[in-house]
Amino acid sequence: MKIAILSATLAFAPVSSVFATEADFSSGNYMLQHCEHYIVRTAQFDVWDGECGGTIATLIFLGNALPEGFKTCPPKGHTKEQAARVVVTFMQNNPQLLNEPFECWR
Repeated sequence: MKIAILSATLAFAPVSSVFATEADFSSGNYMLQHCEHYIVRTAQFDVWDGECGGTIATLIFLGNALPEGFKTCPPKGHTKEQAARVVVTFMQNNPQLLNEPFECWR
C-alpha cells in the first residue's frame, strides 16, 4: 500500500511543478526576450520571435483604424525592425508594465 501511494505521489509531482512554474506567454516579461531576438535575428529564430514581429507589424498596418490611445503613426520609410527597436526600448524603460499582456500596451 505504501509503495502505491509513493508511486502515485511521484507520478504527479512533476506535473504539478510544471504548472506552478509555467510562463505567462502573453506578458511583456515573456515577450521582451523574443522582441530583442526579433531585432538581432540570429540563426535560431522561433515562433515567439515571429509573434513579436507579427504583433508589431499588425499594429502598424492598422495604425489609424485603431481606437484612440492605440493609434500609431510611424514615419514613412520605417522598417519592422526599427519599429521593434522602439517597442523594445519602451519595454526596457517601463519594467513596471511588463506583467501586463504584450498586445494591450498603450
